[in-house]
Formats: sequence, structure tokens, C-alpha cells
Amino acid sequence: METESSESAQQRFGWKIDIMNKFRGKAIIVVLTPAQARIAEDAGAGGVIPIDLIAEASVHTEGTARSTDLNTINNVMDRVVIPVIGRVRVGHVMEAKAMEFAKVTCIDENEFLNPITTKYDQSYPLHFTFTDGLNGADGYKHTVHTTYIYKQPFKIPFLCGAADLGEALKQIQAGASMIRTKMTISEDSHDVSKTFENVRKIFDEIELLSTEDEVGIYSRAELYSVDIELVRMIARDKRLPVPFFAAGGIFMPIDAAMLMSLGCNGVIVSSRAFKTLDPETRIRDIVTAVKHYREPARLARIIERTGGYGPKPKQTG
Repeated sequence: METESSESAQQRFGWKIDIMNKFRGKAIIVVLTPAQARIAEDAGAGGVIPIDLIAEASVHTEGTARSTDLNTINNVMDRVVIPVIGRVRVGHVMEAKAMEFAKVTCIDENEFLNPITTKYDQSYPLHFTFTDGLNGADGYKHTVHTTYIYKQPFKIPFLCGAADLGEALKQIQAGASMIRTKMTISEDSHDVSKTFENVRKIFDEIELLSTEDEVGIYSRAELYSVDIELVRMIARDKRLPVPFFAAGGIFMPIDAAMLMSLGCNGVIVSSRAFKTLDPETRIRDIVTAVKHYREPARLARIIERTGGYGPKPKQTG
């Protein structure tokens, strides 16, 4: 692999963040078909994440979830002009390279898809490893290794999940240009209350970090195993240096608005939105709620029309 100057790498990382900043204030929609992608585009979505039924079904037939078929990705890109995000398994460098070759806008390294447990190899700098000390049921300390893709060498941005501030900072240091809340199961099954907990935890940890003195900041950098300058930046600015999106179980406009009010820069909407009685209206209402979350009158009209969940069934008799 060719080496490059740190200045060149920093410039490319800044360019990637600029791309992801364009998603701020928008909703990204998970879609199953090109037709759904078109509905999302017409509703004003900022981008789409295609998944396919075959990949989803592989959880049951093959015991593993895998990335979306490139034919599905290409079909969606042929149908819409908004950004298309490719989803890959944690640690799967080859899937990420294939997505980059397919010219997706960016890549979602998704923890719901079964991770590739490649052992970390210092001579192959496309992986990095999170090591967490966990107390097991037997009372002993266990070490858990999770291998992620090292994103810096890629030419397109990555968005990655984080359960807490420490994980978010590790992902950013490894090249993530957007952070989202972390999922343990698919968007279809994820409980949105867990998403709210994840969002509040990260914001609470940022607030706590902002009160630390230099000794505390140094301790946090050691605890998180990240560059102290990154920790100083968070403490000073009281926010992440990349966009932060909420993801997991989001398909109600009022939840999207609430997550924005907590400080999220946008939301990733579950494909469950397309299972409502009127998907077109639902997606449009979510986009409106994200964009106008500070306007109670608009939100009230959405709630009045939908009850917060979906169009009311027609009254008979």
C-alpha cells in the first residue's frame, strides 16, 4: 500500500466530512426496492440505504446477514439522483471495496450484519480492533475483540454505529465521517426507546466531558485509547466533529422530531415506514418533522392527521 503524507490524509478526511455534512437536517430512508427509493426521493429524503429481501432472508437460510446485492444497489442508483449508501458487514474490507467500486456515495459499516472476525494484523492496516473488558457471569474479566474496517485509506466516507462516546471517538479516529446510534438487531425489530437511550447517553457523556480539566481530558483519552486532541476538541465544542444521526426503529414522525430536538443532526428511517397504510404520506411527514421540528404547529397537524402512527382507517357506517 502506498504511503501518503498526514496532510494529504487529513485533507481527504475533511473532504469526506464535507460530504456527510450535506446530510445534516435530513432523513435517510432504508428502502427495499427502487420504487421505494423513488418514493423517498419524491418526499424530500436526503438519501437512501438499499437493502434487499434476499440479504435479509439469508439470516434465516444461511445463518448470517450479508451486504446488499450490488444489482440492487445499481438498480436504485439508476432510479434516483439522491445519495445512495451501501451497507456492509463489520470488518469486511472486500465488501467495502466493492461498494466503493460501485460508486455509492458512502458506506454504512453495519453491526447488524454478521461481523467478520478477522484477527487484527498489524501488517494489514485496513482493520482496527476495539477491546473491551467485560465482567462475565463467572465474575472474571473477559476481553472482547471487535474488528472494524480502518476507513482512512478509502476514498469515500463511512458512517458507523456507536453505543457510547468512547466508541464514537474510536470510530472517528479510524476514519468514520458520520456517527449513528448502534443497533443490535435490524431496524424492523429495533425498539426506538433503545435509540433514545443511546442518543441521551452519548450527549450526557459529551456534557460530562466538557466539565473536565486537562487532567480529566488526559484520563479520558487514555480510557478511550484515542488522540488527546480529539478529546480536547469534543470538550471544547461540546459536540462531535462529524454529523450524529439517530438510527433504529424510527418510523414515526413525532419520534424523528423528538430526536432532532435532543440534538441529533438527522435520522435514519426504518423500512417499517413502508409497511404503514400510506407510505408516501408517512415518509413525507417524517421528512417534514425532521426539517421543521422546532415548529409545533406543523407537528400538531401531522399528529392530528396520523395519530403519530399512520393514517387513520376510513370510518364506515
